[in-house]
Amino acid sequence: MTGDEQEELGVILYFIGTAASEGIPNPLCKCSTCQEARKFAFAQRKPPTLAVLLKRGGVVLFDVGSDIGEHLPGVSIRTVFLTHWHNDHTYGLYKLRWVAKKLSLYAPREGADTTILNEPRNLEIHFIKAGDTIKLPPLKITALKLNHFPETLGYLLESKKKKVAILYDTKGLPEETYELLKKKKPKVALVDATYPPGVEMPTHNNVDEAALLGLSVAEKVYLTHIAHHNLPFTKLLEYVIEKYGEKVNVAYDGMVVYV
Repeated sequence: MTGDEQEELGVILYFIGTAASEGIPNPLCKCSTCQEARKFAFAQRKPPTLAVLLKRGGVVLFDVGSDIGEHLPGVSIRTVFLTHWHNDHTYGLYKLRWVAKKLSLYAPREGADTTILNEPRNLEIHFIKAGDTIKLPPLKITALKLNHFPETLGYLLESKKKKVAILYDTKGLPEETYELLKKKKPKVALVDATYPPGVEMPTHNNVDEAALLGLSVAEKVYLTHIAHHNLPFTKLLEYVIEKYGEKVNVAYDGMVVYV
């Protein structure tokens, strides 16, 4: 198999964590979403962690919201990218920094965790900004500006013929990011869908905002970063399928997607 043929095979997305900051179920919470998650393991969610499995071997992580040891026990981690430094996206770094070999971490500068900065151990921290591109064959990864605070980056992953956009945490998209994605036409977009339909908040999308945003730039959408304030998983799944059909999917912990 040639190198070009390998690139055409694309990548595999492994959703290790698909929750917002509190996870689901949220301790001591008695909302319907948390109650459902105590009954059904498939409805439980850990904080945001995405692994991109490369056909040439190894894994690239996007956010490390929880301990990844049990999920990737024997896999070579090539690089880590952070969307931003909120704790629900960085919890796992406190353990991962003890990795046995040097590991590159790319992240925005603003809001950086002082503990990680002062004691990075084997993490090699590289600050990046929107527009920067990292080449990690067979991928080219471009940082995207998002609407969130502190400084938050989305990412556009490109191989020879496949493109994936990671768009969380955000509320809508800055114009320059939207225009870039319209031009690049990613096959898949992973979009912040923190809140339930009809709930308007300034820093995160609701389900419909996320679905429509994703469909405006990509062929297929996966809703993620889902808070316990959202609909219970089974109701959310029903709502999304009935309204958007097969083009919009509700991501869940353990989900694997081939792109």
